[in-house]
Amino acid sequence: MIWLTIAIVGSIFAHCVFLNSEAKRYTIKREQTVQRLYRVEPDGIKTNGNLVSVIGRGEDQKRYLLSFQVTSRSELASFTDVQQPVWIRVEGKLSPLNPATNQNQFDAQRYYRYLRVYNCVRGTGELTSRSQPHGLEYLHCWRAQLSYRFSNLPAPINLFCKRLLLGISDQELGETIQNAQALGIIHLFCLSGLHVTVICQLMRRGLSLINLTREVINVVTITTLPLFWIIGGASGSLTRAILMTGVALLGEIIGSKIFDSWSWSLIIHLCFLPAVLLSLGGQLSYLLSFTLCKINWKTTWQQAVVLNVVSIPLLLNATYQVHLLTVILNYCMIPFFSKVILPLTIIAGSLGHCLPQVIAVVNRSLQEYQALISWLAKLPGLFVFGKLPNWLALGMIILTLLACDQWSWKKRLWRGLICVYLAAFCWIHFPLSGEVTFFDIGQGDSILLRTPFNRQVMLIDTGGRLQFPAPAWKKYHSNGDDAQRISVNYLKSKGINHLDAVLLSHSDADHIGYLQTICQQLKVKAVFVPSGMEKMTKFTKRIPNKIQIVPVTNQTDLSALQLQVLHPFSRGQGRNEDSMVLYGQFGGKTFIFSGDLDQAGELAVIKKYPQLTANVVKLGHHGSKTSSAIQYLNHLQPELAVISAGRQNRYGHPNQETIRKLKQQQIPFWSTQNRGMIQYQYYPNTGHFVTTLKGDEFNWMQ
Repeated sequence: MIWLTIAIVGSIFAHCVFLNSEAKRYTIKREQTVQRLYRVEPDGIKTNGNLVSVIGRGEDQKRYLLSFQVTSRSELASFTDVQQPVWIRVEGKLSPLNPATNQNQFDAQRYYRYLRVYNCVRGTGELTSRSQPHGLEYLHCWRAQLSYRFSNLPAPINLFCKRLLLGISDQELGETIQNAQALGIIHLFCLSGLHVTVICQLMRRGLSLINLTREVINVVTITTLPLFWIIGGASGSLTRAILMTGVALLGEIIGSKIFDSWSWSLIIHLCFLPAVLLSLGGQLSYLLSFTLCKINWKTTWQQAVVLNVVSIPLLLNATYQVHLLTVILNYCMIPFFSKVILPLTIIAGSLGHCLPQVIAVVNRSLQEYQALISWLAKLPGLFVFGKLPNWLALGMIILTLLACDQWSWKKRLWRGLICVYLAAFCWIHFPLSGEVTFFDIGQGDSILLRTPFNRQVMLIDTGGRLQFPAPAWKKYHSNGDDAQRISVNYLKSKGINHLDAVLLSHSDADHIGYLQTICQQLKVKAVFVPSGMEKMTKFTKRIPNKIQIVPVTNQTDLSALQLQVLHPFSRGQGRNEDSMVLYGQFGGKTFIFSGDLDQAGELAVIKKYPQLTANVVKLGHHGSKTSSAIQYLNHLQPELAVISAGRQNRYGHPNQETIRKLKQQQIPFWSTQNRGMIQYQYYPNTGHFVTTLKGDEFNWMQ
């Protein structure tokens, strides 16, 4: 047995080494312009507005992430009803997948590497021809046909059928999924052991009605499971559930008790997907199934409590928050979901086209279920804890499992576990250090100021994106924006759910565009704006009435926030030349945050404050040549200039003229374009800079 274990571990390690070397070998080093054909399975095509995304296989047999736009509604329609493999011609830029550029941000590059996808193609695409399926592709065709069939059902039945039976996500179900995630019942909407159990029970009952023996039913079930694996989308949790069910049935057929279904499913899974335990879905799936298999239960209530307590460290490590109603909701929702919602969905998906009366009843039931989840999500109870370090989360999981088992000293373990949670909470919520963080939020500005012990938490600008008019069929629908994915996500990872102040430099969309998201996701005490901007409609429509708005000039005292307003000198209209310029000292260094102030304004500032210097200056207008006057830079004598700008932006920021000025003055500069998030982490009188990227990750753009 020891040699078998060594062999298994060795093979998994060798597979990991091979995949890592493959990623380095196949990731391209320079962006290329390409026009190529890619073969695509029909069930993988996703459309959102006029954007189509899919994983396709090139003529070189490598897998690529394709993301392209279509130019007409008829072209878009040609992609929505594809039910067999197709060839798609994409013309555009071939580039590596981008890594996460902000701390704790979702890492798409890492995610797709698990799928052995290392490069992407972005541009325009067209469907050129259809192809005959072969082998397992027939199952993908059936899945696409089922998806098309379900799409013709009314909402929300169509969305539930695709999500619960095929594992296909749809943007229209996004709000329900977000609410379920906040409540801690998202696993009900992911194909997993619950769904496999219900479907296997229904199938076994149907087979028993035709008087098949138990042995024959087991064989039929094992044979059918791989089919459902592909039809269901082959997710990590579904794979685990099918492997465990298959191994258990196989042991029953051959009459052997040496098959531990949990252990063998994990071994098999790791052999063909070594990274399964690096994803939250895989971690939760195997942790909860281990708890179900290895711990004895006295009551179903005890089971619900322990399952939720065991999962808390993982959830805090990945989502940073828990809902206080999660235990009760899971105790009530799991049986209701398995006995009512899932069977109703299966019935509607199977018979809905034949029995419109069934559709009406099920549709109403699912609408009420969505309304219930939405109502529950609005109840108080969502608790932002913060991100647990990986090592601490693992230790807390082990400690929880030991405490849940029948140990004679488990009371001491529970007391120790509670102490660990309290210590982690205090460490996260009352940190000894502070920070000045420049988020990489694309073509915009967003800067976090946080003092030690979280005494004050402030945000300068929110970032944002310009919205251009487009027909309804072209509009991209998203359940979140960059503020939610980047700045809000980061703040919650630090245990922060409030802002003492949001300071907006001026009214451009790339500085205030995400204000509404910030106000919805976090508790904001006050919003400070340049005097005159507080009456502008494009600003006021983004902010709830209950939040205090404070107009400021250089006469306004912000010493309570450890900041000084240097500009504007008088009331303006929220334009670039009216930008709020802020000055502050943090960790022994002085900072100037210039908004989009132009050169004339910069010269006025240094004339007004002749003794002004700064260690760090956030360059105005994303490094545009309209800002960063040579006299301004000479006067401030900065040790570092920070540029916040989007990669390959349409404006050419930062401008080469600005870069030449910085080099001539021998001023070091960092840009979010190549450094990602830029942080100054400090203690009372000292600190150091940290960047998310090393600086060479985007050299392929040159």
